[in-house]
Amino acid sequence: MLAATVAVIAMIPTLRSAGWSLTALPRVGANTGMAGAARAVDPGFHTVPHAGYDGQFYWGIGVDPLATGHVHHFFDKASYRYGHPLYGWLAWLFSAGQARAVPGALIAIGLASLFVAATTAAALGFGRGRFGWEGLFVALNPGLISSAVHDLAEPLATALLLGAFAAYARDRRSLAWICLALVPLSKEPLLVVLLAVVVWELHERRLRRATIFATAAIPTLLWWTYTRIHLGAWFTSGDTALGEPLAGWRRALLHGRHAGAGGAIALTVLLALIVVLTLVALRALRLRGPVDLTYLALAAIAICLAPNATVAFSTALRNTAFLLALVPFVLAFAPLLPASETSRARDVELLQPS
Repeated sequence: MLAATVAVIAMIPTLRSAGWSLTALPRVGANTGMAGAARAVDPGFHTVPHAGYDGQFYWGIGVDPLATGHVHHFFDKASYRYGHPLYGWLAWLFSAGQARAVPGALIAIGLASLFVAATTAAALGFGRGRFGWEGLFVALNPGLISSAVHDLAEPLATALLLGAFAAYARDRRSLAWICLALVPLSKEPLLVVLLAVVVWELHERRLRRATIFATAAIPTLLWWTYTRIHLGAWFTSGDTALGEPLAGWRRALLHGRHAGAGGAIALTVLLALIVVLTLVALRALRLRGPVDLTYLALAAIAICLAPNATVAFSTALRNTAFLLALVPFVLAFAPLLPASETSRARDVELLQPS
């Protein structure tokens, strides 16, 4: 409830300035093809006086889910945007294909995803004898709150990420398979979650389970093949988000927009975040399970983020939101493993010298 409430409060300034129109949150840029497409659907659609933000493309997928209509022609890079279509697909589904209802569906899905993600994180803590404080790493995660306010997919992706590990820890293989199959369709880098689970199963010499979990990649691979054929390029055709290791963070810290008190605060928060995530990465080197493997893989991706993915403070927070949500589970005494494995891992750790 805290996660959803904080997100709603954060939406109020934007909605108030737009006359409480839900169409303000996707942030469709005025004087663009997307604005023309939006006004064709809803003449009262609220646009913003700049190039817009990524939420407009999720709105576009909600209106044109299979890229067979006309809206996707106005995307900056349709092949890239359709590489992670799940949020837009769900908006299309829950709006019953009614284009005017898509903005409301996006908001509802974002808030519900925050609720589910925070609840799942807290439940994982309760299940290990704690007080559920793990949920605060979702509820007060600035990257996830900002994403919900901007109609972006990070809250949905986090709900699936934590849901996959919760199902895996409870040995609910069918549910874990479904979450692992869906999570790369919410954000492409989260394919590493599936890879981490498969690698761990292979490490534990459970070939049959590893093979079953590996098949969860099939829906994503089929969709990416469809978009390659239909749109003429792979999803990697978007703006370059990766570059030389640490180049993006060096640019963000040394040459970012840090003038004034607000900039100084942003710089301090960013520096503190980098230090915390780095220390947790060192802890993850214990490699006690797929959560540690996932964290290290996502950390490696974060290290290689290009300046366009780190210089803007809100974008840097978004791109580290998954890492922050996983922090309590990397630090936890008991790893997120099926019950029998957890007991064995605890016994091994107790036998190690302190």
